[in-house]
Amino acid sequence: MNQINASTEPGLPEWVSKFPLLKDVNDPAWVQTANRAKAVTLPANYEVFHDGDPCENYIFVVDGATRVYKSFENGREMLLYRLQAGETCSLTTSILLAGGKYTANAMTEVETRAVIIPIRIFHDTFDKSKGFRDFVCSTFGGRIRDFIMLLESIATRNVDVRLARYLIENKSENNSVVASHKVLAFELGTAREVVSRHLKDFEANGWVSLSRKNIELINLDEMGQLVTGLRV
Repeated sequence: MNQINASTEPGLPEWVSKFPLLKDVNDPAWVQTANRAKAVTLPANYEVFHDGDPCENYIFVVDGATRVYKSFENGREMLLYRLQAGETCSLTTSILLAGGKYTANAMTEVETRAVIIPIRIFHDTFDKSKGFRDFVCSTFGGRIRDFIMLLESIATRNVDVRLARYLIENKSENNSVVASHKVLAFELGTAREVVSRHLKDFEANGWVSLSRKNIELINLDEMGQLVTGLRV
């Protein structure tokens, strides 16, 4: 892991500016922790943690992208959430607060810069700094809401609706999506065969045109009506 140059100036280091809720927290406990935090650079496709690993650090993502996902015995994988710049890992937070080990996996998707705080320092700062404690609770609460929305989506929306929504929200300027059926299945938390079947139905309806790892969206109006529930 490569070191990022740490700030030697008094006050908060530059990386804190990526986290708006923390940049105005200036109590001594947090300022000391922020300046002692370890900065690391992780290559793309690096396993940050694995299901069953102990939790050793609190993680701030400064730049890059990391996916947190669950693997099942049947070989399927389900995306739980992505960590982008300015975000922290809520699964890590839950373990630090409640104990236990990781129950999912995390993998960098691109080169990712992060700042980590060892578990002992996390707990000490959590106890001493109200500003840091408020930040941890606020970001954790926000992710819990995201989880509830994910569960609601899975429970109440058919795969075809979620697939149409994903394609519309992730289309390029020329109305196409570059993704394999396996990737789409991962994003939607379903099986590749289910995605393939629905894409074939979309193609038969004249909504999309399929080629290898490319989906051209032809009839956005019909797909949009499926998503909004206007199409029966």
